[in-house]
Amino acid sequence: MTETGLLFGSFNPIHIGHVAMANYLLEFAPFDELWFVVSPQNPFKEHSDLAPANHRLEMANIAIRQESRFKVSNIEFEMPVPSYTISTLTKVATEYPSKRFSLIIGTDNLINFKRWHDAEKILQDFPIVVYPRPGYSTENADKEILSAVKIIQAPLLDISSTLIREGIGNGKKLRYLVPEGVYDYIVQNQLY
Repeated sequence: MTETGLLFGSFNPIHIGHVAMANYLLEFAPFDELWFVVSPQNPFKEHSDLAPANHRLEMANIAIRQESRFKVSNIEFEMPVPSYTISTLTKVATEYPSKRFSLIIGTDNLINFKRWHDAEKILQDFPIVVYPRPGYSTENADKEILSAVKIIQAPLLDISSTLIREGIGNGKKLRYLVPEGVYDYIVQNQLY
């Protein structure tokens, strides 16, 4: 059975923190492969500053082209919006029975995990791997949930898509905060 990690996100835009964390998880979680699941709309986020989904999907594809164990998934593009994680997990598990899927979340999501749609079912049916996010500690997480997940002590990279969007919007050249090719794509398509 192929061990597959699923990293969900808006990837608005995808940046070197996403790719570095995915690389770390491939090697240390460990996974055989890791999928970036591009979400058209996150149920917990405002969508007003989201680049169009097709652009975010293309940037993710550009970002991962050097690593054959990475894949970009647009499975949520075919699902009702907003899509819930449990629905996507159930769909991929049904469509790819030879893979064992694990959900990858940051400590920021761990703290609010009980608010997720069908959180108990996710915990029951899918392994969860948690990576550290700057400013968020596992101390504030629900003890029951904490006992059911695998915490990975990965390096902290304090880079955010918000910082990149705002910087580019203010005329900053942030080429080295995104994977090779992504900055040129942003400029060519006048995103952010």
